[in-house]
Amino acid sequence: MKNEQEQLSRYLELAFNQAKELVYIKDSKLRFLTCNWSFADFFGMDTPEKAEGLCSSDLMSPLTAEEDTRTDKQAIQSSVTLSTMLTFDEGDNKSRVFSCLKAPLIELDSTIGIFCIMRDITSEEDQMEEYRNREAVNSAIIRNAPVGISVRDSVGNLLSYNKAWQKIWDSSDEKVKADMNYTRTELKLDDSDSYLYSYHDKLINVYTTGGEFFVPEVKTNRKKDGLEVWVSQHFYAIMNPDNSVQRVVVLTVDISDHVYSRKALKTTQQNYKKLSETIPVGVFRSEIRENSLILSMNPAFRRMFGFSEGKDLNVRITDLLANPAEERNIINLLQRKGRIDNCEIILKKADGSTFWASFTMSTLKEASVSIAEGVITDITGRMNAFKQLQKTIDGVVLAMSRLVDMKDPYTSGHQKRVADLSCAIGEELGMKPHLIDGLRIAGILHDIGKMAVPTEILTKPGAITRSEMLLLREHAEDGYDILKSIDFPWPVADIVLQHHERIDGSGYPLGLKCSEIRLEAKILAVADVVEAMATMRPYRASLGLHEALQTITAGSGIYFDRQVVEACMRLFMEKNYHLPEEDSLNSFRHDM
Repeated sequence: MKNEQEQLSRYLELAFNQAKELVYIKDSKLRFLTCNWSFADFFGMDTPEKAEGLCSSDLMSPLTAEEDTRTDKQAIQSSVTLSTMLTFDEGDNKSRVFSCLKAPLIELDSTIGIFCIMRDITSEEDQMEEYRNREAVNSAIIRNAPVGISVRDSVGNLLSYNKAWQKIWDSSDEKVKADMNYTRTELKLDDSDSYLYSYHDKLINVYTTGGEFFVPEVKTNRKKDGLEVWVSQHFYAIMNPDNSVQRVVVLTVDISDHVYSRKALKTTQQNYKKLSETIPVGVFRSEIRENSLILSMNPAFRRMFGFSEGKDLNVRITDLLANPAEERNIINLLQRKGRIDNCEIILKKADGSTFWASFTMSTLKEASVSIAEGVITDITGRMNAFKQLQKTIDGVVLAMSRLVDMKDPYTSGHQKRVADLSCAIGEELGMKPHLIDGLRIAGILHDIGKMAVPTEILTKPGAITRSEMLLLREHAEDGYDILKSIDFPWPVADIVLQHHERIDGSGYPLGLKCSEIRLEAKILAVADVVEAMATMRPYRASLGLHEALQTITAGSGIYFDRQVVEACMRLFMEKNYHLPEEDSLNSFRHDM
């Protein structure tokens, strides 16, 4: 019997000292009586005996010792085993956490000490902390997610939800609380779920056997602003270890805007198609690339170009252009600006005949490939009318210029020569054809004001008096007064008024300077001087072209615009320009 007790005592001692857990025993005064080797090693003692007689405060930090002592006293006073956790700081922001099981040692109804086992749970606590942080993040995501999220049990009782779910179903806090307090005992779709009746069997299957089910688009029983609410829902089950359904998570997305936008788009497309088929202008779509293909065309487009109705055609942009090289310009404009507005161009029909058209094109930004949509209007009638109007204007202008020639036969042809040189300078400067047309008209009429100057002054041989000069200078204003009431497409009256202005302000009648003078008037000023000096006048012989060019060169940047003078010099010196002779002027009159 004694040997058995000694053997048991030895086993207990081995277990005590070889245990990986930290073990200690304290007396009723909470002084250490003994500890195992693990405890001694942790606190840096050579042997367990070194702990005898020490208190917690001798080994632990103040806060940890205080907690250890408090729980020791609690166990002694209650005579009940309790658990707690103690944390030991190891420096470098690291710590060790121990789970402590404290059992009171009772003898003859009296507590004589404390037996404590401390287990290192640092790694477990780190995992728990990571789990708690992850749960907090997940909870925040679910709570603030833009998608409605709700969780129900296997019979459909609402367990949790987020704000988005509550907003989609327009549920007040009271209504949700009532729903959560209501307990369902069997799985079935009630009135609030009636919009899902057509999916009844598949939904029941998710709640009973698991899996998932997706409803891409369904109209609910709820209305918002008078319109039904459409949702998309995804049901998927969370399973228990025994493969029974524990929870069903439901993701709900309000797709009402998408549904109504799609319907509106479809209606718009139908209306657009109907409109494009009935409007009298050509509507088409084409690729944006070299040798681009026409992808679609409306009936008016087919009629406009003479294409057969209801027949698929392999038509390309170049097939429609009288000048196929224009395609490159069209592509460049679309790629650079995204649209072309009211471009007037000559197009070609299927039979080879041509017509004037105005077209507008713009790129379709939503297209995954480069596509443009265009509208074409036949403006042949308008262009013919414009040409007829142009002829009428030219006829009136020519008639008015002949009146001046009749008034001053000695300078007959001066206005036409000035007009011809002015147009050549305008072309050299790169002016647009439309502006050159206006420059030509202004050149032909620039001396129309001389109609108010007495003939004897215009034809007087020799020098004129100062008073006669002042009267002659009024011809610019007189010309303006004659022309200002005529609604030309160009500022002809202003150009005529300014053709004797000089960029230093020394000209007449207004003394304008630099940018105050129209470009067309600056061109007329140079052309007028060159023609006047290079031809004969009643009061002198011709001074010659060489003298005329020297004069404008000397006045370049002072009286005359530098760029205009340089353009004029290039014409005579490099491009072999000559002022028109009388025969050329007759041709000029005929061309008008």
